[in-house]
Amino acid sequence: MSSTTVAEFATELKKTPEILLDQFRSAGVAKASPSDAITEADKQRLLGHLKAAHGTAEPERKKITLVKKSTSEIKQADATGRARTIQVEVRKKRTFIQRDEAHGAPAEAPAPAPA
Repeated sequence: MSSTTVAEFATELKKTPEILLDQFRSAGVAKASPSDAITEADKQRLLGHLKAAHGTAEPERKKITLVKKSTSEIKQADATGRARTIQVEVRKKRTFIQRDEAHGAPAEAPAPAPA
């Protein structure tokens, strides 16, 4: 594995090394100079910090949507007696939402009285 320095990573990202060092410091990664080596873990930590700072961190999926589509044919006679085939398409959409377990469940059941 080749080691990457802060300066090389900054040129790859088209940023100045000073800005990148500030971002690393705010992410909690201790880098002091542009010649310091960067590991993959440092890059992932910086990415996670920037996603959280800009509000693009991915939340857990709470909603699933299922879409069903079925097609069938109906034969129907008109006033003159001619049979016509009509295509019928039925679409069903169902959304499931995951509810929080903390709000739905009771906190504690009361203990039964001794007999």
